[in-house]
Amino acid sequence: MNERCPKCGPFPLTALSPSAVLRCGKCFGFWLPPAELEHASTLELVLRHDVVPQQPLEQDHRTGPCPEGHGLLRRARVTNEDPYFLERCARCGGVWCDPGEWTRLVAAGMPRDLSEVWSPAWRDHLSEQHNRASLEADLRSKLGSETFERLDRLATELGQRNLGALALAYLRERLQGR
Repeated sequence: MNERCPKCGPFPLTALSPSAVLRCGKCFGFWLPPAELEHASTLELVLRHDVVPQQPLEQDHRTGPCPEGHGLLRRARVTNEDPYFLERCARCGGVWCDPGEWTRLVAAGMPRDLSEVWSPAWRDHLSEQHNRASLEADLRSKLGSETFERLDRLATELGQRNLGALALAYLRERLQGR
C-alpha cells in the first residue's frame, strides 16, 4: 500500500481514528476506502474534520495515484455550478476528497451511493439541472420575476392536482387567436 497523498506526492496519509479514513496532514484531503463510505459514523467524522478552503485549490485541477497503489484515480465533475471534482479508484472504489469537497457534497444532498457520481446517469442529471436553470433564467428575464413566480406556483399546483394537460389545452385555445 502506497498511503501517500495523491495530490501532495510523497506526503504520508494518517488514519482518522477510529476509522480507516486517511487524511493528508499537508493539504487536508481525505481518502475514503469503499467500506467506509457505507458507515454514517464515518460520514460524520469526515464532515467534522473537513477544512473548507478560503479559495479554490490548485490541486482540484489534477488527479493523482490511488493511495492503495492501483494506478491513477479517475475524476468526476460533481456540479456544473461552481464545479469541483472528486477522484475515485476504478479498481478498489476508494474516493479522494480535496479539502472542503465533503462539506459541499453533504450540503448538496450527496447521492446515497457516491459511485453514482462517475455514472453517465449523473452526467445526464448535471446536464438536466444546467438546462433547467438556463431555461428558468431566460423565462424570468423575458416574463419578469413576478410573472414567472406566479406561473411557477400555478404549474406546481396544476401538477399536484393532475390538471396540467387540461390547463395547457385551455391556454393553447385561449392564446391561439392572439
